[in-house]
Amino acid sequence: MIRIAPSPLALSALALALVLGGCGSDPKALAAKAQGEFAANQYLAAQTDLAAALAANPNDPALLELHARNALAMGDGIAAGASLEKLAAARKPADFNRLLAEAALLRGQAQEALTALGQDTSAAAHRLRGLALLMQGDRPGAERAFQAGLAAEPRHAALLASLSRLKLMDGNTAEARRLADQALAADGDLLDAMLVDGEVATAEGRLGHALAAYANAGKRYPGNVPALTGQAAILGDLGRTDELAALLAGFQGTSTDGTMAYLKARLAAAKGDWSAARDILQANEDKLTDRDDANVLYAQVLTHIGQPEQARARLTPMLSRHPESVLLRRELGKAQLAGGDAVGAVKTLTPFAQSKAAAPEDLRLLAKAAEAAGDPNAAFFAARARYPSPQSLGQALAAADTAMKAGNWGNAILAYEQILALTDGRSALVLNNMAWAQAEVGNTDKALRFAQRAIEVAPDDPSVMDTLGWLLHKSGSNKGRALDLLRRAAQKAPGNATIRAHLVEAQRG
Repeated sequence: MIRIAPSPLALSALALALVLGGCGSDPKALAAKAQGEFAANQYLAAQTDLAAALAANPNDPALLELHARNALAMGDGIAAGASLEKLAAARKPADFNRLLAEAALLRGQAQEALTALGQDTSAAAHRLRGLALLMQGDRPGAERAFQAGLAAEPRHAALLASLSRLKLMDGNTAEARRLADQALAADGDLLDAMLVDGEVATAEGRLGHALAAYANAGKRYPGNVPALTGQAAILGDLGRTDELAALLAGFQGTSTDGTMAYLKARLAAAKGDWSAARDILQANEDKLTDRDDANVLYAQVLTHIGQPEQARARLTPMLSRHPESVLLRRELGKAQLAGGDAVGAVKTLTPFAQSKAAAPEDLRLLAKAAEAAGDPNAAFFAARARYPSPQSLGQALAAADTAMKAGNWGNAILAYEQILALTDGRSALVLNNMAWAQAEVGNTDKALRFAQRAIEVAPDDPSVMDTLGWLLHKSGSNKGRALDLLRRAAQKAPGNATIRAHLVEAQRG
């Protein structure tokens, strides 16, 4: 998805004086500094220096071109378009029409972009043409354009990344991964290659890999909003609120589309500060109107602060548009129940009782609503919540096993959470595997807690001892106990190569 992040070019006279006087640089020096910053992907810093240099030389073609390219790199189609308009009357670079097309796309003007591209058959033009067609809803046409570009230039990293994203939209994760890997191989420093790597890894459930990809993108391209959003979403889903807070506090970029407001509100909600979350969302409501994620969060907040009727007003039309959404159905049921409409909540939540794979929390919510409504099926719903179907447990076990074998740690965690909720939570295998999956996504503290629970259930199981010992060693929290556990595990399973390798590394210190 292309986001527009307008950033005004002009500085006030006072600000300009401070910039010029404070650094003791003339416009030529500022222009050279901006060129270096642009080359180092420091677009925010380059923007400041370019603004000052352009204030002194507003019609300088080289400055206008650099400003346009820098604005495009920041996702600012408005500022880029303004500079390109001035540049049109001066010296046009060879890729001028492609720059015009990219600026138009960032402003959401697909047809204008197609017009600007004309008959350009370069790989870069085919990519932009594909993005414009995609914006118009023509996915087959977009794929044809991408494929035409790759036929001309098979190792065009940006094209590979765009096609990977299209395949991901179509649900073809395996092909999306192949293309993302090709994009990284072609140009591992390209921002879009790093971002699509994170997107595909998230879809694969490899959340640790995704987090690293987004973090790398944020490091290489300071102030990039999609890189921040990717990291923040994963940290939020993993419940790592302290890391999320530090990430948001240290972010130096700018966003005018409500992204930062949503992330800050989500953080406040994760901490249970519902009033603060409400204040943030309320102050930025005009920027978040079209964002379903923000509207769902707003509804959750309204329910928590005692305004369930307002929550219902937000959620009801959304559920009408997306009746398949478990999240929307759950949150609407909660709002109805909180507002005293238990009968309406039962009607909203009853589809959960008809699902063999319904989550325990949804079945319990339905049972609670049915009891409050005096529904004749209340006892059945309560029993369904207490004794989930064998199919739901079987499906969760199969999903967990498949996810573990594929290294899909995110899906494995979801499946094991469901299994633990469906059972007494004392399966050593489930606890041990959950510990391993949590460690793979970077939740070290959670991993250690699950590993400790596993060893309490099965203190002599070599695999359980290995998991806890390895996690203790890797975290550095208790290397003495780690070495003892790994030695005992190796004694009990002398043929296990993984345990033996863990012990060898632990012995090295």
